[in-house]
Amino acid sequence: MDIKKRLLLLLLCFISIVPSIAQRDHIDISNYILCINSYAESSPWSNRMISTVTEYVQKDPQLALYAEHMNMLMIENDSTLAEFKLSISQKYKRHRPRLLILLGNPALLMRDYVSPESIKMFESMHVLSKTELEARLEIKQETYTKKQAIATADRTPLTQLADPYNMVLLYSNLYLDENIQLICHIVPEIKKFIFIGDARQINQTNNLDIRNKLKKTHPNVEYQFITPQDMTTNQLLDSLYFVDPKTTGVLFSSWFYKTTFAGNTSLVSNAHKLIGTTAAPIFTLNMADITEENGGMIGGYTYNQKHFNQQLIHTIAEILAGKQARDIPFYIPTDGAPIINYKILLRKGFSPSMCPPDTHFLNKPLSFWKQNEYFIIGTLCFVVLLAFLLFYRIHSLNIIKNAQRKEIDAMTDFKNLINNMPILYMQEELITDEKGTPVELIYRNVNSHFEKNFYRKEEVIGKKASEIFPESMPEFLHFIQIALAENKAITFPYYFRKIDAFYDIVLRGNPHNKMIDVFCLDSTELHRAQQKLSTINNKLAMSLDVANIVPWKWDLTSRTILCDINKPIELSTQGKGIAEEQLAVPDIQYFSKIFKEDRKRVEQAYKDLVEGRSEKVKEEYRVINTHKGFHRIEWVEAQAAVETRDENGKPLTLVGSSLIITERKKMEQELINAKNRAEESNRLKSAFLANMSHEIRTPLNAIVGFSGILASTEEEEEKQEYVSIIENNNTLLLQLISDILDLSKIEAGTLDLHYSNVEINDLMRELENSCQLKLKSDNVKLEFVAPEEPCFANIEKNRLSQLIINFVTNAIKFTSQGSIRFGYERQNNELYFYVTDTGCGIPQDKLDSIFGRFVKLNSFAQGTGLGLSICRTLINHMGGKIGVESEEGKGSTFWFTLPYKQIEAIEKAPQKEIQSITIAKDKLIILIAEDNESNYKLFESILKYDYHLIHAWDGQEAVNMFKEYDPQIVLMDINMPVMDGYEATKEIRKYSAKVPIIAITAFAYASDEQRVMASGFDGYMPKPINARLLKAQLMDIMQKRIILL
Repeated sequence: MDIKKRLLLLLLCFISIVPSIAQRDHIDISNYILCINSYAESSPWSNRMISTVTEYVQKDPQLALYAEHMNMLMIENDSTLAEFKLSISQKYKRHRPRLLILLGNPALLMRDYVSPESIKMFESMHVLSKTELEARLEIKQETYTKKQAIATADRTPLTQLADPYNMVLLYSNLYLDENIQLICHIVPEIKKFIFIGDARQINQTNNLDIRNKLKKTHPNVEYQFITPQDMTTNQLLDSLYFVDPKTTGVLFSSWFYKTTFAGNTSLVSNAHKLIGTTAAPIFTLNMADITEENGGMIGGYTYNQKHFNQQLIHTIAEILAGKQARDIPFYIPTDGAPIINYKILLRKGFSPSMCPPDTHFLNKPLSFWKQNEYFIIGTLCFVVLLAFLLFYRIHSLNIIKNAQRKEIDAMTDFKNLINNMPILYMQEELITDEKGTPVELIYRNVNSHFEKNFYRKEEVIGKKASEIFPESMPEFLHFIQIALAENKAITFPYYFRKIDAFYDIVLRGNPHNKMIDVFCLDSTELHRAQQKLSTINNKLAMSLDVANIVPWKWDLTSRTILCDINKPIELSTQGKGIAEEQLAVPDIQYFSKIFKEDRKRVEQAYKDLVEGRSEKVKEEYRVINTHKGFHRIEWVEAQAAVETRDENGKPLTLVGSSLIITERKKMEQELINAKNRAEESNRLKSAFLANMSHEIRTPLNAIVGFSGILASTEEEEEKQEYVSIIENNNTLLLQLISDILDLSKIEAGTLDLHYSNVEINDLMRELENSCQLKLKSDNVKLEFVAPEEPCFANIEKNRLSQLIINFVTNAIKFTSQGSIRFGYERQNNELYFYVTDTGCGIPQDKLDSIFGRFVKLNSFAQGTGLGLSICRTLINHMGGKIGVESEEGKGSTFWFTLPYKQIEAIEKAPQKEIQSITIAKDKLIILIAEDNESNYKLFESILKYDYHLIHAWDGQEAVNMFKEYDPQIVLMDINMPVMDGYEATKEIRKYSAKVPIIAITAFAYASDEQRVMASGFDGYMPKPINARLLKAQLMDIMQKRIILL
């Protein structure tokens, strides 16, 4: 090894530790590494060494690292050094480190406080740095404390200490000779060489070596060594600003110096960053100063620090694994090379060509090829791809051209096919609005089949579809929009009402030219057959599902039964779940599930069926159902019949069904137990059915009978008599239906009561006037006995009217002469209502049952026997009481009470002024909105001779026709498809508030009439329609609302 080369030595010393007695404030961990750094804490070189070891130690949670910094720049005498040695000795006395790392030559001074015998017991690693003269060691510590250079002749080789102290050494070579050559190579006209370093012994020794080297190789170059003792940092900066960069080379080592402030001495360590900002070309011995992009240091000659760190870690690992340090070869880096910061080099005014050929550049920008390598390759690939695509495009155009030619030929054949095929075809042009929504279709072509069923070609070409088939436009436009959006053909069924036929419509749209091809396949017969089949299937499926019936099939040849295992009867073994919906099991397994007491009887029943002694099996029996280890007995009702036979008539298969009737059996038992309690209810039910049958058949018999006679009678007087009989029985039948409806609401618990503020006297007078019409003889006088003062109450007006009318009607029925008086009285918090007649009276034994259902005093008199029963139920719901007082032959008084809620006097609202409609008599139009064709025919037969009629099938069509024809009267059915009568009336009222609208409905509840009158209607006509009442109501409206010219 050449002594004249200035090497940075890394000495690794590993010493075995003997445990010592623990003391206070000492290290209590035995498994650790101790690192003694002879330099400052902020020294980049020692920091890098400690950081590398720290990263290694962090990977082993059982291992620790302690670092002690000697900071030799601050140690100026032996006493200070002795204090440091003593503190280290005391601190680490209890547990010796597993490994001792000494950074720098001065760290070897720590050997003085350990005897040679003890040192041999250690394994230590000594890392030496900075110069080649550190390859030898002056034992005297004054050299380091007084910062003196060591002459070459006075140096002792460190290799002599490896064996006695069990050490391994790692050199951190500073390459002083190579750095001098590098500076002279980059600054060829060099005249002055400046070495900048602090006052530490290492820099003093480096100064000596550099001076000797320059004298030998460049005797004409002026040399200057600058330390903080020679000048301050500002003076150094000033001097560097005035150097000539073309003739001056500067080599930087370190710039640490002491400063005292307020009696405290500290070490300044960051001044080198200011030094790098000068214009002088500064080279450095520290790799950390080179790597900074804007640090100011041009570069230097150094080794690969990554390899050095790896060698350091490898050496530590070997020693910790048990290898003796003295047995590990010394490490001397051999990969030194010039390392230059490219950007700083240019900033200092030097060209990269002035650097040696083997120079490694940092922060060097990429070359044009490196910067654009991928772009150039991508561009070339793109050009090649573009050429390929161009060739492919030309080839594709030729293919398209041939395809277009074939398409033209195909279109010609297609048109010929369309014109001659036996299906209906239309080609239409689509018209859209500004948003692209289809709004209209224009016919462009039709085939002969279309002409045969609808119109000639010349009649439709160029016409709008809304003019030809207005009713089909919404549905067709909807499906056309879907076909265009999904870019595929759409199929849907459609009914052409004009020709009473079903068609399967196929729409195919072209979004480019907006031409729509419409194919219509006649599917009338198929549709009707499917409807019948679907109805049958739905009914069958619903019946099976509702009845919880399990169908099965028994193959007598294979002796297996195929049944649905998802139903309650479990035929699978061991209760395991089976994925298949159906399962064929041996019939012996099926019969093994049947309860033992029932099995023989069931087997005999099936045997009789197979052998022809019976045509059908219907048996009830018990089965044992096993589910999840539990046994449960279920009742089953099974029915079966022969499905197929062989040529000899012998049964091959049986089909049947099984129904779980366990709950039914329980219910049967419960019904038996509840028989006594239900006898009365059954009697009433039977009476109800018998009475309903009689009461409905009686008026129906008269209506049907006299309707048949009426058609064959020519005498006008007889016709009027028969018509009167039919109308009376019709009235009776309607009353019966109304009573049944009220009764159904009461039984269902859905009875609605709508209370309002009413002036009782006015209501009673209205009822008096309406009941006067029901009197059949002048011998009976009907009178309302009014109190002296009016009575205002919150009461259920409709039900009160129903009660009074029912009592008065009964009184009229049983009073042949005399009077009928009714009225009310106020009694505290109640209103007492009564109806008194001078009729036949009621026997005493019948008074208790008079309010029962179907109770009639005279079985031959018209009536349902429900009226008084309904009255009692109504009064009970309204919180009142009901009763009767009667004496046979003298008359009866029926009475009831209702809670009285007094209110303030009701101010009668002024009648709203109704605008009249003026129209010529022959132009008066009535719009009839009715979805039932038979009902419309009835309206037409009644009104066609007196008025012009127009017909709408649903509410939406009614609104459209109202806008188009402006009718003077509207008859509006309530329950219609698309839009009901309420909604249609609401829409019509937006356009006209004066046109009379009469509601036509089959609903018969009072609440329905209230809703009708509150929804903008001017009248109410319940179904079935009475021609006389209909004409009367129309005539009344015309007199009040319409002026005929």
